[in-house]
Amino acid sequence: MSKVDFRYRRFGYVALNVSDIGRSTAFATEVFGLDDAGTGPGGEKFFRCTPHHHDIVLCPSDRAAFVRSGWELETEEDVDKAHLHFERIGLAPKWVASEEAGTLGLERAFRIREPLTGTCYEYFARMSYLSVPLTRNVTSFYGQGHFGLMVPNTRELADYMVKNMGFRVSDYLEGWPVALLRAFPNPNHHSFAPLQSPSGKVLFHHVAFMVNTIDDIGKLFNRIKKHDVKIQFGIGRHPTSGSIHLYVYDPDYFVWEYTLGMEQFPEIGSREPRRMSAAPENFDLWGAVPDREFAGRNPPALLA
Repeated sequence: MSKVDFRYRRFGYVALNVSDIGRSTAFATEVFGLDDAGTGPGGEKFFRCTPHHHDIVLCPSDRAAFVRSGWELETEEDVDKAHLHFERIGLAPKWVASEEAGTLGLERAFRIREPLTGTCYEYFARMSYLSVPLTRNVTSFYGQGHFGLMVPNTRELADYMVKNMGFRVSDYLEGWPVALLRAFPNPNHHSFAPLQSPSGKVLFHHVAFMVNTIDDIGKLFNRIKKHDVKIQFGIGRHPTSGSIHLYVYDPDYFVWEYTLGMEQFPEIGSREPRRMSAAPENFDLWGAVPDREFAGRNPPALLA
């Protein structure tokens, strides 16, 4: 069981490097349905589907790559507790410079490197709340959902995050090719999904946004045809979280997901994690099969 004394509110966002910011902006807005929330001093683009300052950041770069994930804790006191905790276990947390934090709509934040994969986690407690209504109405978003990485050892990483980072296992597939972790006490079935990497490399797997209706998924399914966007997985239904899903590729071969209807966990009295069958016939309740090209083509996580 976890030894941390801080509490998560939600998974906040991911930052991704993209090779063509204009092309990725068109995908995020015209295909995926996010609002353009402005441009930062380095040319980074912010997008949102909630009243928060942003729900994803896309940064112009020569190479497409995962940069970091951002996590909102419940209080400023939790931020201090988390900073002290990570100092104690030797992860050397570093405060984000006030100018950069302000650009991100944050009062203050710090970052660590999770040591097994080297990926960057950012922690904060308050992100600016925007009263200006969203302008794009093609999708009824519930909010930001979760993200996934392909990692060298799924079980080892899951054990580390439970013990040292305040996560709990909701379900896992037999043999641990997939683990589904929630950021306690956030009720969503999972906030992070590590998956076994066939190559042994750390690869970005997907980022998911929660929607309110099946119509949102159906409309995306038809919208991607107009924009010649390829499906990675779906439409299907996960036997773990129970959510209906559709995963699609963006211009850099990153995978973005719409997800609907995820199981919710109570803070007290939640069920034990299940050892789910890894047999192909049990992988998806609707018989959906992932695109087999995915594992070999997705860009690696940015570790520097």
